[in-house]
Amino acid sequence: MTFNRRKRMRHELTGWASRLGWLATGSAATGLAVLFNKRRRHIARDRATATVRHGLEQMDRKTRYASGVAQGVAHKATGPLHRDGRQYDDVTLARKVESELFRPADAPKGSVSVNVQNGVVELRGEVKRPEQVKALAQAAGRIDGVRDVHNLLHTPGSPPRHSPPSDPAARS
Repeated sequence: MTFNRRKRMRHELTGWASRLGWLATGSAATGLAVLFNKRRRHIARDRATATVRHGLEQMDRKTRYASGVAQGVAHKATGPLHRDGRQYDDVTLARKVESELFRPADAPKGSVSVNVQNGVVELRGEVKRPEQVKALAQAAGRIDGVRDVHNLLHTPGSPPRHSPPSDPAARS
């Protein structure tokens, strides 16, 4: 027997073996499919529920993102005043003015109140000396973010001042 003939015979046997192998594999697969049909149903069910669950989680994540974007837009529209690169809403500005004015130990902390409306600071109350009236108003006017100061401070024995008439354009 020559080398080529042996090679050809081996190739023919390999071909038949391959065909028989595929036939056996196919038969076994069909038998296993019938045998494990319940398993396949359960796998399909688990995959389907996982797909639905993943879709719901993704939808929930996108909903939360859209809600955050909407909140950001609302805050930007109604949020703090923008001045010189800084942001102060009225409450923050009032606390900033209070902390600046009442920092010294002899400051009239209990007798002066600070109100802020649209960046306009209103100082109300009674101070002991007339020079404190001017000093507090000037100090409040130097604070970043303050547009104007209405000084309604008075000394003991003098009548309290009243706020100026409000501007209807400033209310809107």
